[in-house]
Amino acid sequence: MKKKQTIKKSNSNFSVEVELVILKEGKYYVAYCPALELSSYGVTEKKAMFAFEENLEIFLEETIKKKTLEKVLLSLGWILQQKPKVNYQPPRYDINTINRLFNSNYRNITKEILSLPVPS
Repeated sequence: MKKKQTIKKSNSNFSVEVELVILKEGKYYVAYCPALELSSYGVTEKKAMFAFEENLEIFLEETIKKKTLEKVLLSLGWILQQKPKVNYQPPRYDINTINRLFNSNYRNITKEILSLPVPS
């Protein structure tokens, strides 16, 4: 079941809820976030999720350090609006597209809440 993606804004950060899809690929589990085109894998779902969290942290650290977060999000299809009201929306993917990408029947869709700095 597809989860709704929402964004909440604070003074210096915004939180966005994105989908995280867990797929069984051979003997591995893949944790994939279509909105960020970011994935990881592990021999168990838990290990795949842990690896995903590590990759997400590296992705955020590097794009923030290089001041390219906004550019990367835009290139991934995000809608970023700062005025009159902050409104950032990740791209949406349907489960059929995800299944075609991974050619997999097993799937578990969860939510991942990201806290990102407001791009300047």
